[in-house]
Amino acid sequence: MARRGGMPRRRSTDREADEARLGDIVRPEDFALDGTPLISYLWMLSDLPEGDAVGFAICRGLFAPFGADLALVYAARPDGQTLDLVASYGMGRRENAVYGRVTADMHLPGAETFRLGTEKWLTKGQVAEAYPLAAPFFRSLTAEGEMAFLPLRHRGAPIGFIVLGFAGPIEHTWHLRATIDGLLSATVMWVLASSALRGTANSNLTEAAPLEITARQREVLVLMRDGKGNREIAEELGYSVATIKADLTALGHLLGASGRAEILDKAKRAGL
Repeated sequence: MARRGGMPRRRSTDREADEARLGDIVRPEDFALDGTPLISYLWMLSDLPEGDAVGFAICRGLFAPFGADLALVYAARPDGQTLDLVASYGMGRRENAVYGRVTADMHLPGAETFRLGTEKWLTKGQVAEAYPLAAPFFRSLTAEGEMAFLPLRHRGAPIGFIVLGFAGPIEHTWHLRATIDGLLSATVMWVLASSALRGTANSNLTEAAPLEITARQREVLVLMRDGKGNREIAEELGYSVATIKADLTALGHLLGASGRAEILDKAKRAGL
């Protein structure tokens, strides 16, 4: 029977079906996403700011309610295999060894996200266990802190990826999903516009760009040239042997070298 206003009365079974489909999202307020942080983020990106401002806006604006304390944005070069760190926020003093450049074939969760085009959600402990190259760079996060590796795509093609770090486990709500989708769409526009502004959209930088290594990797190279082994280097710099091995692996990927002798030789020829 129709209600007096002409609208049919909803049966209780309809509501039960909706609740089963939506899971815990059954209150009206759960459907209302406050768009102010996203609008602010879009306005800021329209001015094509530097990467530090973008990383700050992600952690302290868009994802502040979720406890975000790390944001990294990597953008692919025209070769489609090399990615540069173009925005960052949240790395502590001993975290400044984060990769400034990665390649798509590296055994890193972000690189896999870029290659496969699928998200990865891992705890810091899972990252440390499965990705030894990444583990040394997330010391500031607690073991139960959750990390998201999100692909950036334009017209179906990968153009980069984002890393988000959270202080603790994350409740995967509709609100979080909507915020992530907004972040990805807006950041894709910023990456494309920034690339065009720099005049890099149609240029191949792989030959002209100088190699960049971290301060710690440079220290490792110096001590290697002095003939010191991994354990001696680790003791002198105050890191674990596993961390030093990860640095050597990263240097090998960057230089296209395998083995200590070849790393030292290619580093010398590259002016490092």
